[in-house]
Amino acid sequence: MKLPSAFLFLPLFFIFCGKVSFAQQYSLSLPEKLQLGVNNYEVLGANSEGVLVLSSGKTIRNISLYATNMKLQWKKGINLKEFGIVNVQKIFLIEDSALVFYTVQSRGVTILKAVKVNQKFEVMRTPCILDTLGNTTLISVPSLSYASSFGKKRITAYYEDLNSTDKRKIHCICIDDLPSLKWKNEFRPPEFAEPQIISVLPDDSLRTWILFGENQVKNFRNDFPFNKFMLITCSDSGKAVFQSIVEESGYIFSSALIRQDRMNRQIVVAGMFSDSPGNESDGVLVSRFSYNSALLSNKLLKFSDEFLSDLCGNIPPKRNDGFYSFSPSQMILKLDGGIIFLAESYNVSTESYNSAGFGNYGVTSSLTVNFYHYDDVIVLSTDASDSVHWEKVLHKKQQTEGDGGYFSSFFLTVAPTQLILVFNDFSSGMAVLSSFSVGADGAVDRNEIFNADKKGLLPVPQSCKQVSPNEVIMPSIKKGYLQYIKIIF
Repeated sequence: MKLPSAFLFLPLFFIFCGKVSFAQQYSLSLPEKLQLGVNNYEVLGANSEGVLVLSSGKTIRNISLYATNMKLQWKKGINLKEFGIVNVQKIFLIEDSALVFYTVQSRGVTILKAVKVNQKFEVMRTPCILDTLGNTTLISVPSLSYASSFGKKRITAYYEDLNSTDKRKIHCICIDDLPSLKWKNEFRPPEFAEPQIISVLPDDSLRTWILFGENQVKNFRNDFPFNKFMLITCSDSGKAVFQSIVEESGYIFSSALIRQDRMNRQIVVAGMFSDSPGNESDGVLVSRFSYNSALLSNKLLKFSDEFLSDLCGNIPPKRNDGFYSFSPSQMILKLDGGIIFLAESYNVSTESYNSAGFGNYGVTSSLTVNFYHYDDVIVLSTDASDSVHWEKVLHKKQQTEGDGGYFSSFFLTVAPTQLILVFNDFSSGMAVLSSFSVGADGAVDRNEIFNADKKGLLPVPQSCKQVSPNEVIMPSIKKGYLQYIKIIF
């Protein structure tokens, strides 16, 4: 189900269950033993029959349907009837059908295809051949990314050329929801010496916007690799027809988020900026473009001392206080023309442990452990002129070891009256599924949804999916068992 990207506030009544939860209710699927060879669990979304989830691994691709009460209805493999090695790349649900992107590797050639399936994941029509990704002259197959338009009428697949002579050349493929190929093209901004693609944004009317960054800021530990951005507008034939460059003297930029403001017919780009390489951010960059990529406005919103004090707890801020290791996470468009921008603090630390020598030979051993830190989230709201309306810090500390941060970070739910950030709180030594709710005026509440440890669960918020304005589904993986959790806010 496609949700509006605007931050829409409507009357909504909540049922409170004591002081431990602000959710109306939650339900669980029955525990399933983890399948050997499956390492990815993705909630695809909801259709008229229920909730669809994908379980996949190197050679396994299963689709499961759960009813609204989270009871398993059926589970089946995706049968694409191809000769060769098949790898499912991406699945888009479109009402009661779906588009499946997949690659087929045979006789040294890798081909990208797309096929439409019905609500039971049965093939409806002949697959569409999109591109040849690799042959015997290439060492490997490129990594593909995907983007869909608001109504999923247009979907774009894009990747970077692996051929060393064409490094930084970007290939884009646009299809409709039949699927049929609309256009295919290659892009490389001539004005950029080291272009890097950041994101692609297709429109239902066949326009496509491509955001590049000039990656010329080299540093060992640097969150701000770009000294300028370029936005390209492509026509319905895939030809680049308009472009604009954004740069600010003395500042460098992080990666950025791009959104289409359909009401005001604008493209909004937002990221973070700094005056020097490293991991300390000075503020948020907001750039607005017309549909033809003409730059309409460009603002640098510097973080205030009060905001820094809220983050670090020192009034006034101390010399070494700063917004360290924050990366853009989400951008929500508001109906008044402003935005809500979220960034999360993330970093990885490493510790090595050496054992003492033993025996006549003095043998020692060492062990290196990676610790994954997902900490505070900053939320900044602007008005239509991109002036700061309010700014908040959501304090959390998440540290795990050796898991890649799989159970950390948060999922953002755009509810009818508020934003809800769902995350695991490990501060008590147990996993407690918790949330922040952020109102239209910036009011923040922190709530406990339930104690996951006591229920034998370990939710994965990063794999969560919003399936209706007030419902989310997320997997839980613990002690070799998989369950799905539905929460109604």
